[in-house]
Amino acid sequence: MKVLFYGRLSEAIAPEIELASSSNCSIAELRQRLAAAHPHAAATLRSQRSRVLINSSLVGEDFVIGASDQIEFLPPVSGG
Repeated sequence: MKVLFYGRLSEAIAPEIELASSSNCSIAELRQRLAAAHPHAAATLRSQRSRVLINSSLVGEDFVIGASDQIEFLPPVSGG
């Protein structure tokens, strides 16, 4: 499965990575898997303020990812 990262996650991990697909993997499980593989980005990955899109649609933590889905992680935006 293809995982895209934006903002600070793109800088910390990469703009895009390819993961072996895991059947019945939820967004919450994927967050944990990515946080374990990229400890320097773990806090941002685990933050519920980081949003996840599947095939360009915003999804919740219990969404089950399909093998052909494109996943996008949007980190929280800060501003003033």
